[in-house]
Amino acid sequence: MTRYRKKSEIKRIYAKIGIFIAILAAGFAIISCILGMADRQSLKNTVQKNEDNKILYQGTAYVPRGNLETYLFAGIDDPGKVEQISEYDGSGQCDVLILLVRDRSTDQCQMVTIDRNTITPVQSLEDDGSYISTDDMQISLAHAMSLDHITRAENTVQAVSTLLNGARIDYYAMVNMGAIQTVNDLVGGVTVTIQDDFTGVDDSLKKGETVTLTGSQAEHFIRGRMTMKDDDTNQNRMARQTQYEDGFKTAFRQKCKEDNTFPLQMYHVLEDYMTTNINAKKFSRLSLLLTDGREVGRLSIDGKYGVDDSDWQTFVPDENSLEQVILTLFYEKQK
Repeated sequence: MTRYRKKSEIKRIYAKIGIFIAILAAGFAIISCILGMADRQSLKNTVQKNEDNKILYQGTAYVPRGNLETYLFAGIDDPGKVEQISEYDGSGQCDVLILLVRDRSTDQCQMVTIDRNTITPVQSLEDDGSYISTDDMQISLAHAMSLDHITRAENTVQAVSTLLNGARIDYYAMVNMGAIQTVNDLVGGVTVTIQDDFTGVDDSLKKGETVTLTGSQAEHFIRGRMTMKDDDTNQNRMARQTQYEDGFKTAFRQKCKEDNTFPLQMYHVLEDYMTTNINAKKFSRLSLLLTDGREVGRLSIDGKYGVDDSDWQTFVPDENSLEQVILTLFYEKQK
């Protein structure tokens, strides 16, 4: 399959099934170049990196933080369990991307959520995983390359690392969205306040009410976007996902208090839906840290939202905001 045919096939499939994506188009590169040109020029003058990986940013010297452990979690646009793929069907993009950095000396954790529409260099791969080229496109598409799940995961890790100026990512967990209902109900449901109009999406979710999500409600709350009445943007959906995450932690924490083996139960439930290099012991340890107040900060990357010529949404990170996030996660001021 040629690169041109792969792009055409992606566009045809997603237009047919109505899933919002960005196409591998030269327009993305143009948008990224125009919107980011001034910031990139500014950073060239303010960020300097030497052979010891020290960084001079706006007159302040930074050095790499030691003893870090980095995890990438992604929610994958796939309604079922992880199965062998024999033919590309358009599924498999990242709907959610969260990077977690753990300081092993203190067990403190910091997170950053990455918008799925972020325009960044991503490797294009053939179905067999062989390299085609690197192009500016939505970061969510990194996981739609190749038919092999591990290759898809590793390509996503590579794309996020590239976005973060080559940051090392040690572990990953790519979880199919088909797990949402099962995991939600395993913790006994997640309580949230409905702030959007879900009419036509899920009429049981009424704006202004506080509800404990069960079953399909959880999936509608987390994934609903294109048919939302008030706001169909991905940034609005990300806000709901953050709200859900807060509620999930509360429910998960209560389950752990009742049974300290609960994280292990969760891991085994997720196994059928997940591609990961995180073992059960490490997963359980990290889960307990996050429910024990070890998360010290949630970072975000500012940028400009837009659409390309085909009306696909785009997000171009602000270079200075991105640099600040990188420094916060991976560097400290030189003493």
